[in-house]
Amino acid sequence: MKLIKITSVIILAAMFMSLMSLSVLATVIDFSKDDFVMGGLGGQGVMNIINDCDRRVVFVEVEGGYDPDDDPDSSLGDVYASVEDFADYGVDGSVHKYMKARIKNDSNAPHFEIHFASPNQGYSVATSVTFDINPNSDYTDYVWNVEEYSKKYYPKRPADVSDPDNWPNHWEEGPIGQLRLDFMYYEESGGRARTGDKIYVEYIAFFETEAAANAFTFTPARTPAQIEEAKAAADAEREAAAAERAAELEAAAAAADADTADEVDADDDDAADGEEADTPAPANNNNTDDDSGGMAMWIVIALIVLAVIIVIVVLVSKSKAKPEDK
Repeated sequence: MKLIKITSVIILAAMFMSLMSLSVLATVIDFSKDDFVMGGLGGQGVMNIINDCDRRVVFVEVEGGYDPDDDPDSSLGDVYASVEDFADYGVDGSVHKYMKARIKNDSNAPHFEIHFASPNQGYSVATSVTFDINPNSDYTDYVWNVEEYSKKYYPKRPADVSDPDNWPNHWEEGPIGQLRLDFMYYEESGGRARTGDKIYVEYIAFFETEAAANAFTFTPARTPAQIEEAKAAADAEREAAAAERAAELEAAAAAADADTADEVDADDDDAADGEEADTPAPANNNNTDDDSGGMAMWIVIALIVLAVIIVIVVLVSKSKAKPEDK
C-alpha cells in the first residue's frame, strides 16, 4: 500500500513536470508585451494594439472591403500585416508543427489566414495557410496542425500553382524567417473581407506537439491595468519634470529681474554722482573781497616806500649843494 502511494506521487509529479516543460517550450507572440510587435497594415483597413475585455490585443477593422454587389470580381478585403523581426522568435517549421491562437471574430469570416517565408520560399500562394475559426464568436482558443491545414485548403488558386497534385510543404523546410497575418479570409481572390469586419487576436504560439499546445495556458506579459498604471506613472513623472523645469525657469527669471533692478539702481546712483560733479561751486564773495583788500594794502605800502625814497633823495641832494654855496 505504501509503495502504491509513493508510486502515485511520483507519477503525478512527473506528469506535472511534463506539463510545465511543455508550457516552457512554447514560442509566443504576446501582443501585450510591446505595442510595436506588428508592422504596418496593408490592404484595406486599420490596425492598432488596444485594450479589450481586460485583454491587450491586436485589433483590425476592414475599411473599403469587398462588396459583391458592387464588383463580384474584386480582390478588395485583403487586410494583412507582418510580425516584426519574426526570425528572432526562433520558430522552426520542421519542429514547431502546431500553432495556437486566441481570437475574437467579430465578422462572418470563416477563416484566419497566415503567410510565411521558409528557407526556400517567400510569400506566395504556396506559403499561405488557411485555418478554420468560428464566425461572430467571442475569444476562443484554437489549436491547428499547420501541415494538415496547408493540405486542407491547398491549392486555393490552381492557376497559380505549377503542379497542384504535388503539394509542397514549405512549412517543414526549417526556420521561418517571416510571418504575415492575413486575418479574416472568406474566399479568393484576396480574402474578400467585408467593410466593418473586425477581429481581435490576443496571442499566437507555436509548439512541437498537440499535447503541448493544448496544455499551454497563456499569461500576458502586461494586463491593461498594468499598462494603465505604467502610463499613469510615466505621465506623473513627465508632469513632475515639467513642473520642476518651470520652477527653475521662474527662479532664473526672478534672479534676472533682480539683477536688472540692481543695475538700474547703480546707474541712477552713478548719474546722481555725475550731476553733483558737474554743478559749479557757489561763488565765495568773501574770498574776492579779501583779495581786493590785500591788493590795496600792497599799493599803499608801495606808495609809502616810494615817498620815503623820494624824501631821502631830496635830502641828499640838498646836503651836497651847501658847501659849494660857501
